[in-house]
Amino acid sequence: MNKNKPGCGLYIMVAVLAAAGLFIGLFFCRGPILRHFFPLDYREQVEAIAGEYDIDPWLVFAVIRVESSFNEAAESHAGARGLMQIMPSTASWIADTAGFGPVEEDIWLPEINIRLGCWYIDWLRDYYSGDTVAAVAAYNAGISNVDGWLAKGLWDGTPKTLDNIPFAETRRYITHVYESYEMYRKLYEQ
Repeated sequence: MNKNKPGCGLYIMVAVLAAAGLFIGLFFCRGPILRHFFPLDYREQVEAIAGEYDIDPWLVFAVIRVESSFNEAAESHAGARGLMQIMPSTASWIADTAGFGPVEEDIWLPEINIRLGCWYIDWLRDYYSGDTVAAVAAYNAGISNVDGWLAKGLWDGTPKTLDNIPFAETRRYITHVYESYEMYRKLYEQ
């Protein structure tokens, strides 16, 4: 063994110390670090518009985080646009139903996109008699799918029976939205 080169024991010790330092850093600084992954971008707009529709703003932040990761220029492969990933056809329907006027050209603007998304969540929540979980499911999978699952008894609209939802994407979506929602509450509610 060459005494001028450190042995693998030294490398292991350095790796263990680095891992311990990272763990300690995450433990004591988790708030600031986690806040980076759970941002409050567009906070003024979200809080104001969510308040207009009596929606918990943490839920709106969670939906935006899951839908677009706060990228106002996000566009899905299906054509959903903006922060809250609104389909142009849904935006037109919302605008007509809510009396917003034409919004197709403005769907990318954060304030318009947030307003459309909040109005739609509120409408879905009313449609499902106050069931926010079913509203979030329909936001992702569409009303006809959620209505079908509920009518056939495949899903009862509760988080306890998420595994009964036939669409894996919607199960994951609801889980991610509510995990993000809980994290926002833990990080920012004082």
